[in-house]
Amino acid sequence: MKKTIFFILACIFTAFVSPIVRYYLTAIFRSVATPEWLIGILVPVIDWFIVFSLLLLMFFKPFILQELSKDQEFVPVDANEFPQLDINSLQRYTDALESAGFVQLIDFTMVSKSRGFARLFVHPQHYCWVEVNQMFLLGKLRPVVANIISTLEPDWSLSTTDRKTSGFLLGLTYLINHPRGLWINQPSVTLSKLLETHLQRLRQIANTLTLEVTELTDTSPDAYFALQRRERIKNKQAFQRKNMIVGMAEVLLFTVNPKQEWMGEYGDAVATKIRS
Repeated sequence: MKKTIFFILACIFTAFVSPIVRYYLTAIFRSVATPEWLIGILVPVIDWFIVFSLLLLMFFKPFILQELSKDQEFVPVDANEFPQLDINSLQRYTDALESAGFVQLIDFTMVSKSRGFARLFVHPQHYCWVEVNQMFLLGKLRPVVANIISTLEPDWSLSTTDRKTSGFLLGLTYLINHPRGLWINQPSVTLSKLLETHLQRLRQIANTLTLEVTELTDTSPDAYFALQRRERIKNKQAFQRKNMIVGMAEVLLFTVNPKQEWMGEYGDAVATKIRS
């Protein structure tokens, strides 16, 4: 119900504000003798950016904060409960991970309106978790993907995934992530290459910043679920402090020039360490 109200309010707001923005933008450009063909290009683009930024400030940010405030409930499931599940791909990931020394822990789902399936693995020696999952969003079946996760003391984390997604969606991921929640996106690579990339970058970050990779003294599913809840709290706190206009500009830049990784505060931390 709340999502419907948000959507209706957003439509009303856009219908009311957009014509006003276009009117004044056109007047400004004409006052400086801008060619009509250029006005026809600039006005819609700038109008979209202004209106969308205002929508983010008024509706999107409160909505996302509300979502991030919800408790995460992880529930054990059986793969047979998901008739849409790509069993063959799931089994390929499972075989590859077990061959690499990972231990399968649990099949689970999160209690939400858009259900998905996930299988959790852990590697005690590499100090990393792997979540292999498939999402069922808006009636559309997403491919099975893997996400490798490690943490570093005191409050850094690194995620490496083979998920295929657009630059805009990656940009939104960046917008919500906390600045020490680093991630790498490498679609269409083998699982062995994904793991190699993750471990190499993990060692690089640990050595450069003199951090300790968090040892997994507790390799139970509950420990992983607790990690996810902590990361969600950090994301919410970072998102609360986010300037949405600046953030949206960065998302658009990210869309125009997609990146396969996001290193957050890592670069600043390296510079600070060099100066000290």
